[in-house]
Amino acid sequence: MMKDIKFLMGADCKKLILPICLSVLDSLLNSVMYGVMLLTLAALYDGSFSAAMVMRALLWLLGIFVLRCIFQGVAFTDAQCLGANASGKLRLRLGNHIRKLHLGYFNNHSIGRLNGVLTTDVTDYETIITHCLCDVVKVASFGILSVGFLFYIHPAFGLVTLVVCGLAVPVLFRSGKASGDSATRLKQAKSNVVTRLIEYISGIKTFRLYNLTGARFVKLDRDLKGLRDASTKSELSVLPLSLGFYIITAMLIPISIIFGGYLQMRGEITAAQFVLVMFVTVSLVDLLGVLSSLYPQIRSITKATENVREVLDETPFGYDPAVTKLDNFDIAYEDVHFSYNGKQEVLGGVSFTAKAGTTTALIGPSGSGKTTITSLLSRFWDVTGGRITIGGRDIREISPDLLASNMAIVFQDVYLLNDTIYNNIRIGKPDATEEEVYAAAKAACAHAFILAQPDGYQTMLSEGGGGLSGGEKQRISIARALLKDAPIVLLDETTSNLDADNEQEINRAFRKLMKHKTVLVIAHKLGTIRRADQILVLKDGKIYEEGNHETLLAQGGWYADVCREQEAAKTWQIS
Repeated sequence: MMKDIKFLMGADCKKLILPICLSVLDSLLNSVMYGVMLLTLAALYDGSFSAAMVMRALLWLLGIFVLRCIFQGVAFTDAQCLGANASGKLRLRLGNHIRKLHLGYFNNHSIGRLNGVLTTDVTDYETIITHCLCDVVKVASFGILSVGFLFYIHPAFGLVTLVVCGLAVPVLFRSGKASGDSATRLKQAKSNVVTRLIEYISGIKTFRLYNLTGARFVKLDRDLKGLRDASTKSELSVLPLSLGFYIITAMLIPISIIFGGYLQMRGEITAAQFVLVMFVTVSLVDLLGVLSSLYPQIRSITKATENVREVLDETPFGYDPAVTKLDNFDIAYEDVHFSYNGKQEVLGGVSFTAKAGTTTALIGPSGSGKTTITSLLSRFWDVTGGRITIGGRDIREISPDLLASNMAIVFQDVYLLNDTIYNNIRIGKPDATEEEVYAAAKAACAHAFILAQPDGYQTMLSEGGGGLSGGEKQRISIARALLKDAPIVLLDETTSNLDADNEQEINRAFRKLMKHKTVLVIAHKLGTIRRADQILVLKDGKIYEEGNHETLLAQGGWYADVCREQEAAKTWQIS
């Protein structure tokens, strides 16, 4: 447990010394109370008991009680604050680590599992610090003191206690193993349920249309039943073993009575010592009862730590920390190959150069590799062959943060945060002024519909931007990119959800704001493509045609055919 805590807390682990020491002192003071009781009982036995002794004993007990309250209060408060702070730091650490992993990691791990690690597992880790750690220290320290005290009264008591505990320990270990095994199954069941619930909520329209709600949504129904069964088995697998441990340790009480009575009759211990032994034994049995439920919990929580460790052990994108600035924004793809998770190749030897301040348009049929090209430049994935450079430097040497700070991206799938419209736009530039935010919104043709919202720019959006149309969400995303004003701009069908009037206005805004920037744009509409400095036609992961609008028209290939069809479509009429 301490090894796991040290791994997760790092240097902050030293802050646990105070609550641990206070817990040890609390156990020591608890033992001192038994010492006061021993002296009082001894005085009763030899006839020296007096009112003055009662007062001294009461003062001692009162002082010990006050000190224990102080120690327990400080230890508990410190542990709670440390636990909350440690779990907060751990979640930020996990979040910072996860965002540096390639997208394949998220394809191979369900949302439910990642949600479980960031919430349930981190909460379990916090429980170790806030509750389990101090309780374990108290049980361990008081147990050691109690056994030492019993040896001091008579070696037979100490030996009996060690023998009984020795018989009970294997049962305790088995309960911990059972708890750890069931915790793995239980966490998997919870992960499945969370994944299904997210899927259910995200696709509620489809499920309602096809009458897949409730019991007819078979997968969710099955996973909920699986969670119920896993929870039941988890409790039932540990209960008999924990109960068995408690029963064995509880035998200390009758055994101590038998031994104590025998030793007193032989005159080897006094009646006062016999009574005190019973007090210590009963307290020790109670503490061991706490251990019987605490140890399986610790083993269960250890599984949570293993889950956190697995995520942190995932290797993030590497980079050269010496690279702190980019001065040139020429983009070059040099014989780039790529396949998702080692499967069929998506890009097979793509090479081209996009000079700084120019626009490169990527077109081609679905599945030709257009979005993959921009995703590789964003370093959502790493190339499997060849390299991509910015200003002559391999992007694998550039930190993800530096790379992101030099890019403004507008993809077809827009995600908006559960925040105000104003803050959703300001993501592009967190220190932007109101005037800059408004100017970006106006340039993206979003200002008018934002003002029409109930609270204007301060209107709260639900997660994902529910309540806004696809075009409105995309215009907010475009406003983010305009506000960021980065030297590299990636656009993926940015005008696909806009009407003709807004499309013309936004294209004018883009032409103005993307001057002197390196632009990669995925588009099919001629209005977006024809002004590009170079056009790359992709097919089956390779560059099929290359040139500007006039050059490709003259070639009479795939691009020329598409242009001809789009021009012909303008003359279509419905009769």
